[in-house]
Amino acid sequence: MKKKIMQRRYFSMLSMSLLLIMLTLSFTQCDTDDFTGELEGVCPEVITTDPVNGATNVLTNKVITATFNEIMESETINEGTFYVKKGADIVSGQVTYSGTTATFTPASLLDANTVYTATVTRGAMDPMGNYMISDYTWSFNTGVAPEVILTDPVEGASDVALDKAITADFSTAMNAATVNATSFLLKQGTTAVEGVVTYLGVKATFVPTLDLLPNKVYTATITNSVEDVAGNPMRNDTTWSFATGSLLLVTITDPLNGAIDVPTDQTVKATFNKIMNAATINNSTFTLMHGDSPVLGTVSYDGYTASFEPLVDLLPGEEYTATITTGTVDLTNNTLAANYIWKFTTKELIVPVLPEIINTDPIDEAIDVALDKVITATFSKTMDPATINSSTFILRNGSTQVLGFIDYSGVEGTFTPNSPLLPGTLYTATVTKGAKDLEGNALLADSVWSFTTTAPLIQLTVNLSSDPLDGGVTSGGGSFDSGASVTVLAEPNAGYSFDEWTENGVSVSVLESYTFVINDNRTLVANFTLDPVGPAGPLGINLGSAANFAILAGAGVTNTGVTTRITGDVGSFPTATINGLLGTNVIGTLYTVASPIVGTAKTDLTTAFNDAQSRSTDAISLPGQLGGLTLAPGLYVNASTSGISGTGPNGILTLDAGGNPNAVWIFKMGSTLITDPGTSIVLAGGAQAKNIFWSVGTSATLGTNSSFFGNILADQSITLNTGATLIGRALTRVASVTLDTNIVTKP
Repeated sequence: MKKKIMQRRYFSMLSMSLLLIMLTLSFTQCDTDDFTGELEGVCPEVITTDPVNGATNVLTNKVITATFNEIMESETINEGTFYVKKGADIVSGQVTYSGTTATFTPASLLDANTVYTATVTRGAMDPMGNYMISDYTWSFNTGVAPEVILTDPVEGASDVALDKAITADFSTAMNAATVNATSFLLKQGTTAVEGVVTYLGVKATFVPTLDLLPNKVYTATITNSVEDVAGNPMRNDTTWSFATGSLLLVTITDPLNGAIDVPTDQTVKATFNKIMNAATINNSTFTLMHGDSPVLGTVSYDGYTASFEPLVDLLPGEEYTATITTGTVDLTNNTLAANYIWKFTTKELIVPVLPEIINTDPIDEAIDVALDKVITATFSKTMDPATINSSTFILRNGSTQVLGFIDYSGVEGTFTPNSPLLPGTLYTATVTKGAKDLEGNALLADSVWSFTTTAPLIQLTVNLSSDPLDGGVTSGGGSFDSGASVTVLAEPNAGYSFDEWTENGVSVSVLESYTFVINDNRTLVANFTLDPVGPAGPLGINLGSAANFAILAGAGVTNTGVTTRITGDVGSFPTATINGLLGTNVIGTLYTVASPIVGTAKTDLTTAFNDAQSRSTDAISLPGQLGGLTLAPGLYVNASTSGISGTGPNGILTLDAGGNPNAVWIFKMGSTLITDPGTSIVLAGGAQAKNIFWSVGTSATLGTNSSFFGNILADQSITLNTGATLIGRALTRVASVTLDTNIVTKP
């Protein structure tokens, strides 16, 4: 009854936890980024299971699987989020994940004729950080286990013929190969009887090689190694005894003689080979002793079995002696030849080690706790994840309970509030005694700790302006917390150069990117100077977020050579394969997965590529061979192929800005860009690599040990041969970028 009450409490707490999760999810939406500029609401969910819900006659060696509607974050598919239960007991097993399928492999065979329940919890998450809306649970049945339903001789039979063939009938057709001399045994005492085992229909037969001995007790056993035709084994061995004469014998006892770890609430039993005179089975003929002290109990008799039920539980870790005396007789007044005595030892008392919370984050009475804090409780031992939920892990602001998501992993339980905590507020966290370890041991008492969030920060303002107004643009202003680090940026327009930042007419920085700690309101002016007159060329190409990348590909990045050095971010989308590059090769972010950040950059690259390819105003014919030329800023167009070839002066292209550092070059070609080994580009007159754009209709190749400046925007692949250096960017829309011992520096 106590167990049922605890189960009701458990399911009550589980129901409350599910209700809170559903209320939370009713205000949320799962988003999956398809990187086309639109967000589609898609939540991860289980779409198929094996076995299916309600399946019956499932094999006991079954591996359980759950398939999702999308790829999941593999680290969140584990024993805490995918588990199988038999009733209230968790089944031991291993969880793996591959493709879109999670697999639970039980540590041992499932029990036959048993209902199991499998659950995938909403702790399972996809790579976008979306959790399942709710737990997914399904059940299945392992069907009916085979069993022995009839024996000949029957249990306790006497006066059995000496030439008797012993038989056992099963409840279903069996695998004949499993019914053999190792699974059907006959013993006289501890001595094995030799014989031949056969199987036909549903009947197994043991024919002894020699006639049985007179006036002896025999014990037959069918082991649980036998299997039915579906591969299901018997749940337990089947054992029965019989006698070949009229001798009255005790055939079996429970516990067995010499048994250890016997439960302290054990009822002691003795089974006879004959039906007994019940009046002779009493407290004087069936006794139990603890040393020299008799144990008080009630004696009863039913069928062939006498039972002694102690009035109180036996003592743990103690030896007991049971005796059936010669005062017991059968219905024809046969008596035992001698007193039957057996001993057993009860199980040692094991004092459970109760779990406790050994650490919390924040600690008790902590102050200045961040408003986005995840509250953590660390336990002294592994807990039952099902008991770490919204009913046992609670956060309150005064008397108001805070809604949040509870998770458990390792020995840590976490509470993630649904919304930021309030500033300057006292919160109380509680883990109740409902939290239990894997053995079902609960905390000794509720664990309670409090903390106070950080006080509201003073908001200060940074106002920005340009002088002259058309000299450039500024960014980075706005409202900030007092003490925050602020970075403002001045970007000159074409024909202007940045001079300095001033405040109230006083210079505060000569850097375009000015960083400071704000302690008061600031009013800053970015001062620009008109550049000397020089050719400016066309408007530059806006790379958007692709400007953050030194290498950006569509079908992966491959590098040969450990000395390759790249300054700037590196990524590929939608194929995110990175081969031969490590974090030590990159001064920037190396994206090794198909990150949404890389996807957005690819979208911006396509926009920039299309802009460059559409340019035609004031176009200048672009020669196929650029070596030996000096070119002023402008838009240069070649419908086919262009590049740099030749040696000496004929292998050098000079780009002269004429003193205008904002001068722009756009080179548009319909097919390929190829430079020969050892060729180079030289910048003159203040020309800058960031203002040079190479729009390549197909693929670009930089020759061995060549030197190149500018941003390469290729539709297909980009290859940098051995030792080639690039001051610029290698950005390709569709194919891959191939590197070999190169230096690439984002301008």
